[in-house]
Amino acid sequence: MSINIEKLDNGITLLTEDIKSINTASLGFFVKAGVKNELPGEEGISHFIEHLLFKGTTNRTAKEISEEIDNQGGMINAYTSVEKTA
Repeated sequence: MSINIEKLDNGITLLTEDIKSINTASLGFFVKAGVKNELPGEEGISHFIEHLLFKGTTNRTAKEISEEIDNQGGMINAYTSVEKTA
């Protein structure tokens, strides 16, 4: 197993791994912003932002995107923890 780590010009860290025996793809977006980063009066904002990722686009509704991913055998999910939103 070989994981490649690259720091992009915009500061994002990109981790990639090529597994020859698996014919699939997986994406994960992890943001170092969770519950512990919220200031007084911002309680719940990390979780709210997480939910905004599932609102759809101007071309497709959230339901259409979810159904398309499901129909291809995929899964879409997110979570907010103390230290990150994913």
